[in-house]
Amino acid sequence: MEKNTPEMIVASVSVDFGEQDARIEKLSVAEDGSTAIRILTWKKGGSLAEPLVLSEEQLIELLHKAIHAGVLSQDFIGKLRQKIEI
Repeated sequence: MEKNTPEMIVASVSVDFGEQDARIEKLSVAEDGSTAIRILTWKKGGSLAEPLVLSEEQLIELLHKAIHAGVLSQDFIGKLRQKIEI
């Protein structure tokens, strides 16, 4: 995503982790309907950190690598599947 591309938040979710908050946003980044995912995190009372902006495919790849690198547990997908009613 280019820095000068206007973006619009299509959907977002926030989670309060006590002393830290996190938010994932789905952004509309182009007239053709393409989207990106932005992940933000910050400490209570602090300023936002630099956001991480990814396409859905990039996010999947990041999660895939995070699982294989042990950053996320091997049962991450199973836990996620339990949370999502498909």
